[in-house]
Amino acid sequence: MTEPLPAQAPAADRDRPLRVLQVAGTSVGGGWFHDQVIGLASRGHHVRAVLPGGGPLADRLRASGIDVEIVQFGISRQLRDLPRLAHAELQLLRLVRAFRPDVIHAHLIRAALACRVASAAYRRALRVTQAPGKFSLHTSRLQWLDRRTLRRDDVVIGSCQAIADQYQVLGARSVAVSYYGCDVHRLDPATSGATFRSEFGLSSAAPTVGMVAHMYPSQLHRFGDTGIKGHEVFLAAAPLILRKVPGAQLFIVGDELSGNGGYRSALEAMTADPGLAGRVHFTGHRTDIERVLAGLDVVVNPSLEESACYTMIEALLMERGVVASNVGGLPDTVRHGKTGLLVPPADPAALAAAITELLADPSRRHEMGRRGRDHCLRQFDIEVTVAGLDALYRKALSELRRPRLSMSGSTRPGLARRTRPGT
Repeated sequence: MTEPLPAQAPAADRDRPLRVLQVAGTSVGGGWFHDQVIGLASRGHHVRAVLPGGGPLADRLRASGIDVEIVQFGISRQLRDLPRLAHAELQLLRLVRAFRPDVIHAHLIRAALACRVASAAYRRALRVTQAPGKFSLHTSRLQWLDRRTLRRDDVVIGSCQAIADQYQVLGARSVAVSYYGCDVHRLDPATSGATFRSEFGLSSAAPTVGMVAHMYPSQLHRFGDTGIKGHEVFLAAAPLILRKVPGAQLFIVGDELSGNGGYRSALEAMTADPGLAGRVHFTGHRTDIERVLAGLDVVVNPSLEESACYTMIEALLMERGVVASNVGGLPDTVRHGKTGLLVPPADPAALAAAITELLADPSRRHEMGRRGRDHCLRQFDIEVTVAGLDALYRKALSELRRPRLSMSGSTRPGLARRTRPGT
């Protein structure tokens, strides 16, 4: 395994505030980015956020007192887009030079590529890429770009163990793991689910199963017609669940994060079978996630690709029974047989069997939920996350600025590769 983040920074640099440029490749969603930026700022660092567009994420950050810059960097195959993208890269470079960061920390592949280029003209900064997922490794073009520029990073942080391992194989100079933390104390497992259930005319005894996720259609050939979050897998499992638990009520919580509604309509069309009528509910986007989760007996994540996943963390913090695909970072959160059940991806029958298993054994799922909450309180606390990042920044900066004798006799800054124990 890759090394965990250092628990404490070098004594000499422990109290000096750092100038941190946090760059995200998304303008929507991004709660994980928001929480990390706010957490670092709360430790006294001067943090500036860069996003590729305005919107809710920028608004939330500004409302929290964070300086936000909009730079429309990106990736395109269209020649007509090159002048705009070149201008954005120049804008990012000027911002880096003006801000003079100690750390440039990029999230998502298009932010990573933009920062790898811009930081080449400002070598004093520690260059960090954090990879929330492995989507860039599924297309040959992005994989090629990622590989060709990877050595520009001083540190690559995987947001789960699987991603960190992947980048270590790809040849990253230094690799660490840092889970995107959250406020683990904001969800109370004692919250009543009665409000949510009454909205749909359900008693406290009605078996309920829900999938909480944004709707993303997939354009990746390997996923076929199935969206990245696996909504189609859950809907294909619905008849199998209802066959064994006829009184169950199933919920799709969330909506398209972007798009014209066509993908949601296609998903809704999958429930046209008379046997599903009145049994599968599309709730749309919800802001009362605590009440929603309190009203569900089992929460599922049938994703085809995923990191540690906020939804699974929130479900376990609410002590719900959980079933998830055995992919990416989900095993870091859902410990099979201990905090929930894992099933093969894109397997409706296995998903249905695991769901009905937990519905049939309330005491077992409640015990898994309690263990899951304990696990998430330890591993996904945002305070733990930002403390570890703080220590990583300082340790890596200390090593980066310490000249090391190379084999040829010249000196250059660098970081030792983090390796698996025993290698």
